Amino acid sequence: MRKALPLAFIVAASAVSTLSADEIRLVGGDVLKGTVVSETETAVTIDHAALGRIEIARDRIAEVVKTTPTPPPAAPAVVGDAAPAEEPAVPVAVLPAPLPPPPAGPDESWKFSLSLGFTGSENETQSNWDVRLAGSAKRATESDRTTLTAEYYFNTVNSTNTDNNLLLTGLEEFLFKDSKWEAFIKGTYQYDEFQSWEQRAGLYAGPAYRLFEGEPLELKLRAGAGASYEFADGTWTPELLFGNDLVWTIDERSKLTQGLDFYPDIDNLGEYRLIFRLDYEIALSPKGDLKGTAGIRDEYDSYVEPSEDSSNDLKVYAGVKVEF
Repeated sequence: MRKALPLAFIVAASAVSTLSADEIRLVGGDVLKGTVVSETETAVTIDHAALGRIEIARDRIAEVVKTTPTPPPAAPAVVGDAAPAEEPAVPVAVLPAPLPPPPAGPDESWKFSLSLGFTGSENETQSNWDVRLAGSAKRATESDRTTLTAEYYFNTVNSTNTDNNLLLTGLEEFLFKDSKWEAFIKGTYQYDEFQSWEQRAGLYAGPAYRLFEGEPLELKLRAGAGASYEFADGTWTPELLFGNDLVWTIDERSKLTQGLDFYPDIDNLGEYRLIFRLDYEIALSPKGDLKGTAGIRDEYDSYVEPSEDSSNDLKVYAGVKVEF
């Protein structure tokens, strides 16, 4: 019986020590029990019975529950003129703040969209019917972006075709890490039944620069050179290319986009072509995959004599767009 008393006393003292221990409750639910020895604005240091001394970053701590005040550091003892003895350093394990997650990169999957616009009117003397079909396919990776677009217009007046126009565009953009500069290759094909050239293709390349990035405003400028080819007479025309892409995110549901492609003739100064477009989109569904669209496309060709074909072709449209 005399030997059982010290053992019971040790167990009781251990239980009291555990019950009176400080607690550090970590983000995520884990709890560390021990004695808090110091606190700063960025970290808390605790002596743990099994793990020793641990310094825990504040960002990892949900709550500190202390049963006893943090003891002040002990003053070194001085005997006569002897220098105070340095206490041996206690090894400290550090539990740093969690690192922020890396920024999400592009998912590298293809994104598609289809647009349809249709208007018409008919009375006893006149009938008008307009159709606009458009589609796009886009894919982005860490090193490049690919954009393919198609746009088709068809118009009749009194059962007579007045517009039959197709524009195909392919754009490949090569990105440079940690730089706003990039390079591009752009190819175009256009068919217009009511122009003398009827079919025209072009290929261009050069640098581009992202002047503004992120919401609400994105602006990219590009400049390059290339040539266009007209199938009707087999004519090659060397051209420069200057352009821009602008995206203004108005709010969570709507945005405005603007684009310009300007093609000055290298051999004949003063002659040029341009395509200007302005589009507005607003989400019609909670997910934003169904949108209402409205816009204009203006195409000007200084080579065309007004007495022959139309040198300026302005198109105004509205419709719906689905993304998938």
